[in-house]
Amino acid sequence: MAVPLNVLIADDEPKIRQLLEQILTARGCEVREAGDGLEALAEFDRQPADVVITDLKMPKMTGQELLRELKHRDPLINVIVITAYPSVEGAVQSMQYGACDFITKPFDITQIQAILYRCQQRVSLTRQLRTAGEGMLKLEELNRRLAELNDLKSQFLAAISHEINTPLCLMSEWIYLLSDGTLGQLTVDQQGAVDVLIGAYERLHRLLQQLIDLMHGHEIVLRRQAVPLQELVQQAVTVLLPKASTRSITVTCQVPDAPVTVELDRQRISAAIEYLLDNAIKFNHDHGSVALDMSAASEAVEIRICDSGIGIPEGELDRVFTAFYQVDRRLNRSFDGAGVGLTLAKRYIELHGGSIALASEPEKGTTVRVVLPRLAIAATLPRPDASSL
Repeated sequence: MAVPLNVLIADDEPKIRQLLEQILTARGCEVREAGDGLEALAEFDRQPADVVITDLKMPKMTGQELLRELKHRDPLINVIVITAYPSVEGAVQSMQYGACDFITKPFDITQIQAILYRCQQRVSLTRQLRTAGEGMLKLEELNRRLAELNDLKSQFLAAISHEINTPLCLMSEWIYLLSDGTLGQLTVDQQGAVDVLIGAYERLHRLLQQLIDLMHGHEIVLRRQAVPLQELVQQAVTVLLPKASTRSITVTCQVPDAPVTVELDRQRISAAIEYLLDNAIKFNHDHGSVALDMSAASEAVEIRICDSGIGIPEGELDRVFTAFYQVDRRLNRSFDGAGVGLTLAKRYIELHGGSIALASEPEKGTTVRVVLPRLAIAATLPRPDASSL
């Protein structure tokens, strides 16, 4: 039997609140409204809610500030953030701080229904924990139900990934037909607009691939081929040089002159190197430096990436490979990206039978050491559980 939810909506746009109230009420929820973050916090203090749905941008108190205060009052509260499609970076960052899900505008009834179902399951478990006490619940039953929730999440994300990929493929065909002049010669301004579209498409496609690999990393099938590793390293540096240049960060690259052939999945090792370089630039200081050097032996290749960035405290070195984790979690300081680059880089490298290690000192920089076998080695990774995603 579905758990009736008590929902508090915080949004400074009355029409948004009204629309959400209609959708939620029609699905059996008890709904209250607040016009800003402070009003929502006061209403929550007066009567706690099972679920709080909040816009990120509000006067007096932002959605992330409200999230922080709500989590301080009740760590088990379900908080859902509202974000404009397709700008989900703010929502992803909010999930790092404890939000359980996000809703994109314009609202999709199917998406909201799936989110409500997951909230009902969490609320049901939470109520059992609060009334019976965590120690009185059978651990086996709790783990079984959490595993069911994780499977439902995986199925939902798999379905969404498929639905997104279909129109993306169609978009790419038409965009590239426009770009190469097949559909007619473009003006300079039109070509510039198409280039922007191509960049947006490639970014969305990359995010989709990250999502698929993150959820189904244990099922990844590597497409190995003999590749000169210098080629992938130099391509990654070329891709990220513009990003480094905007902050006057110097990037140097030292690779062997003779070709170093490695049996690998070109796409995923390229992505792993780009993720590591991107992190070295992203978490660096302006006018800082990033040095990449590569050395080869008969059986393995080593890549070292050293940066002069903000560094990582010793106690957090093992946690940086957790999905959506960032060392700097203060709400007044944020870094772009979804927070899954290191997670995927580690997964890709280990699937190749390689290893990755970090050494770091706060405010002095970080060194990443990657070792890849030159010949194909079978590697089996454990199936990721709910806590690792």
